Amino acid sequence: MRFLPWVLVIVLYVYCWIEIWQSDPREVRQLSRGVWSLFVAIPLFGAVAWLTVGRPNGTAVTPTPRRPQPRPIAPDDDPDFLRSLRRRPPDDDGPLKP
Repeated sequence: MRFLPWVLVIVLYVYCWIEIWQSDPREVRQLSRGVWSLFVAIPLFGAVAWLTVGRPNGTAVTPTPRRPQPRPIAPDDDPDFLRSLRRRPPDDDGPLKP
């Protein structure tokens, strides 16, 4: 029974570290995730601080604008070009003559 407080503290630390690394970096409040993971190592105070001040509070994150997709360089990399080849009827000109 005397080990129960220590076990609870260790479980609290592990829970906080897992929650820190699973949270979205843009949603973590006050400090970065790396600093919070070090701060949680402070006996009991760090874990309680994370749970009250640092963890994401569920507010919506403003989406970052998407980067434009790079255009294919070669025609055989372009899916639209390859689709157009499949739609085009084959040439029936016969073999090339010199």
